[in-house]
Amino acid sequence: MVKAYVLIKTESGKEDATLKAILGLSIVEEAHEVFGPYDIIVEVRARDMDSIVDIVVSKIRKIDGIIDTQSLIAIDAELDMTSTNLAT
Repeated sequence: MVKAYVLIKTESGKEDATLKAILGLSIVEEAHEVFGPYDIIVEVRARDMDSIVDIVVSKIRKIDGIIDTQSLIAIDAELDMTSTNLAT
């Protein structure tokens, strides 16, 4: 199991719509608007690194309003497969 945090910069004024679109993805555990150099932080869990890459590239980055992403892979997470929606 792999957990990642995706930091997202959005176009000005599109934060709320972008967050709604992100929360509509079944692979997203949590997402929040934040203050700082990024506008949104997203927690994603998947079976492996390839699935994380696929989620970020083919799902998250395709959402309208996203300018940039930075992915942080958690290295200390032991995840219970029964407690999460997993990407295939």
